[in-house]
Amino acid sequence: MNWEGLILDEETGRFTLRFAGGECRDLYAQVKLQDGTCLKTTDMKLHKKRETEVTTEIGSCRRAEFVHEDGGRIQLIQQFDLYEEYMTIRLTANSPDTITTNCMTPVCGHGEQPVLSMEGEEIRFLSAPFDNDKWAKFVDYPVKYSSMSYEFTVVHPKEAVSGLVMGSVDHDCWKTGFSAKTDKDGSIVCLEAISGVATEDTRDLDGARHGYLTGKEISSARIFLGWFKDFQSGLAVYGKANAAIRPALPWNGPVIFGWNSWAALMGKVSFEKYKEACDFMKSIKDTYQGSDGKQYVNYDAAWGRFTNKMRDSVAYAEANGQEPGTYYSPFITHEHQFKQEVPGTNGNYLFEDLLLRDEDGKILPQIDGLYSLDPTHPGTLDYISYETDNIIKWGFRSVKTDFVGHGCREGVFYNKEITTGVQAFNYGMSHFTKCLSEERAGYPIFISLSIAPIMPHGYGHARRISCDAFGSLDQSAYLNNCITYLWWMNDCLYRFNDPDHIVTYKTYDKHSTTLEEGRTRYHTGVICGSLMLTSDDYGIPEARERARTILTNEEINAIARKGKSFRPVSGAAGEFAADTFVRKDEDATIAAVFNYSLSDERLVEIPLEKLGLTPGHPYKVKDLWTKKVTEPQSNTLRLTLLPAQSTILKIYQ
Repeated sequence: MNWEGLILDEETGRFTLRFAGGECRDLYAQVKLQDGTCLKTTDMKLHKKRETEVTTEIGSCRRAEFVHEDGGRIQLIQQFDLYEEYMTIRLTANSPDTITTNCMTPVCGHGEQPVLSMEGEEIRFLSAPFDNDKWAKFVDYPVKYSSMSYEFTVVHPKEAVSGLVMGSVDHDCWKTGFSAKTDKDGSIVCLEAISGVATEDTRDLDGARHGYLTGKEISSARIFLGWFKDFQSGLAVYGKANAAIRPALPWNGPVIFGWNSWAALMGKVSFEKYKEACDFMKSIKDTYQGSDGKQYVNYDAAWGRFTNKMRDSVAYAEANGQEPGTYYSPFITHEHQFKQEVPGTNGNYLFEDLLLRDEDGKILPQIDGLYSLDPTHPGTLDYISYETDNIIKWGFRSVKTDFVGHGCREGVFYNKEITTGVQAFNYGMSHFTKCLSEERAGYPIFISLSIAPIMPHGYGHARRISCDAFGSLDQSAYLNNCITYLWWMNDCLYRFNDPDHIVTYKTYDKHSTTLEEGRTRYHTGVICGSLMLTSDDYGIPEARERARTILTNEEINAIARKGKSFRPVSGAAGEFAADTFVRKDEDATIAAVFNYSLSDERLVEIPLEKLGLTPGHPYKVKDLWTKKVTEPQSNTLRLTLLPAQSTILKIYQ
């Protein structure tokens, strides 16, 4: 994106963006005030532009400001910051009087004529979910079938790797959505980037509105916009822009290997089963361990039935040379707890006092059977302090943190300076991470966020990339759908992507899977970036045998220990995941190839060029399961996968 690609029309107040693959034309911006007034930049009488050179958190850029006035008391300013590869766009409303708004649209295009034209056939629009609850998927459909995308999107021609990447880079106040619509002929006649969306997808139910911001100067989120020859690379650039503004929560330790109780035992977890898992993990520690030689053995939900065994659990794991982990959800409660006293509040509050409510004082409806606590309420903060004090007192070294998305809902907050769900989330999560900080605990505690919005980030060392993913093939395909579009978050917004606990044999309430399904689920963890936490009941002999078969491949575990995600190469379409992923290491190219069919073999043919390799060079290909070494023929990688089979290949010279 270069300076010549931005055209500010001082006659109409509109702007046009030209890029290598197309054009966005006749765009404007608007703000909706609380009284229902909609102010558009195109409705203003005077439009003038000014240019400066500035330095932002992201870096040095050329700034163009488009100022719109009509003699009234409100001035609208569009700020375009032009960097080498992309621009950011922000809308600001100024007034000597107080302004109140809950919707600002810095990029807005509506018209009878196309507002977005792009080279190529069947333009597609990526719909990204707001969070990872309800098994939300990434969907890449033709624009006419698309739904709103949250925080970022990609617009691209069908089967093209090039595309337009758009996304929000500010996550202090707003939930941001992107939408596009077509006319009957398929032309894109609507394109919007909206700061101030609240829908069922953001878990704002029953028509809840996005919270209002009030002040004499109010700004939208900055919108990242850039055209990239490879939109996956563009997503990585977008991620770096976000990380420059809000860095990832730092973690100096290696990739975590170990066990988590949920898929294996769910609500039936016990101290005896925990010890059993510790002992089995110890039996495979020679190969299944982090680069520091450690394993983590983690409780998931339901440990609250035997809190008297927490010290014993920590002691048992540590005696085995392992790191103990636990589970906590800071922003939720159950209906049966409403009349119970909140621990850590000295009898000042019942749980019902902490519930998040709407403008009419009604309790927000439950999600996943759970009710939301107000993240700004002093009782909630004291409760978090109390529970994290226990975690530290017992000596746990990692915490799976669940259902934090409940803390990002719109409502009426105890702290009256906070008026939006995102503000409340930042407030509550800042307190939570301080409570588990190394400064407070005296040692580092690893935090992995489970059910959580993709953004805001910076409050966990890892974030689970999907909703619950167990051991069956469809679950692996679902997880890979999320990896296809979120691989770039690894070592960027978060130190690690979390592929959820890896079931190689049997989820607690399911049938056992086949060996190939189990191996495929293991591979999804490897390519994710990655936490390698398995989850089987090791009281079952077949589960132990399966684990020893799959979890002890030293060559593949060595790949996982590097903590680098694989990026998608091919196969992504619609709701489907990529089926080939690749990673460049110092000494080799590593490819992971998947067959998502339970019934059919798959012949895979991948041109070496698609893997970033040079045609004509003499390569060797080692299958890291069979250990067989072959050479590509006709500059193409060829292999046949059985139903549900996947493999990892090492390609080297």
